[in-house]
Amino acid sequence: MKILIAGEGGQGVQTIAKILAKSAFLEDKEVTYIPNFGVEQRGGASIAFVTIQTAPIHYPKFKEADILAILTEKVLSRVKQHQGKKTKLLKNTSNLALLKNIVEESKIVKPETIEEVTNKALAGKTKQ
Repeated sequence: MKILIAGEGGQGVQTIAKILAKSAFLEDKEVTYIPNFGVEQRGGASIAFVTIQTAPIHYPKFKEADILAILTEKVLSRVKQHQGKKTKLLKNTSNLALLKNIVEESKIVKPETIEEVTNKALAGKTKQ
């Protein structure tokens, strides 16, 4: 499963990707995570390439995503080249809601694993 997550710096793109990658790792899946962002901490484009599968991953970056998940329309032009005819486009303005959408759509990791990793990663930073 090739997942591209995109948004603006400060929206939680890299946090979503790390949670997804760690969850897959804990489930003994092969996983790669490549962050891509500018020097700006907020406002610049933030992109994460995540690949999760059971077989070895030979090359971590990909041209066409299975899932393209975006937090803001502003970055769509920046990642449009990774959208193919079969790519599922997910849009949400909340990082945790987008993470939930990715898990529901991909079924690549268990929701309970995501919840466990999210709770540890964001300990005390979110409202339950």
